[in-house]
Amino acid sequence: MLARLLRLDTINLSMCADPVMAPEDFSSASDEELVARVCAGEQPLFEIIMRRHNRRVYRTVRAVVGDDREAEDVLQAAYVRAYQNLGQFEGHTRFTIWLIRIAVHEALARRRRDGRSVAISGPGLAGGFGPGRRVE
Repeated sequence: MLARLLRLDTINLSMCADPVMAPEDFSSASDEELVARVCAGEQPLFEIIMRRHNRRVYRTVRAVVGDDREAEDVLQAAYVRAYQNLGQFEGHTRFTIWLIRIAVHEALARRRRDGRSVAISGPGLAGGFGPGRRVE
């Protein structure tokens, strides 16, 4: 089911439990509402979450891995991990931040597995990272 879920072109939003709300009405739903509904069994709504955040998450992952094809693989793995752990999202931060953290962790893990390091720099990075510091 999850493999089908991640293929955006095969998802039929009419499968959702609430037939009163048309698919286009979901575009105004908050991330928290969509997460709650996906957790309640409306898995096809995960497509909206993916589409809503895809560009930002892809760009972030691409900046870490440095390759388009690898970024797509990492992005898919991050969506699978996010979907599997959706029930753990507590809403303490914005959903976008939670999703990007998952994607960045996935990208860094892939870089470590491949024996590569990555320079992490930028304003406001948590955990003591600074300009030019390398993560192994």
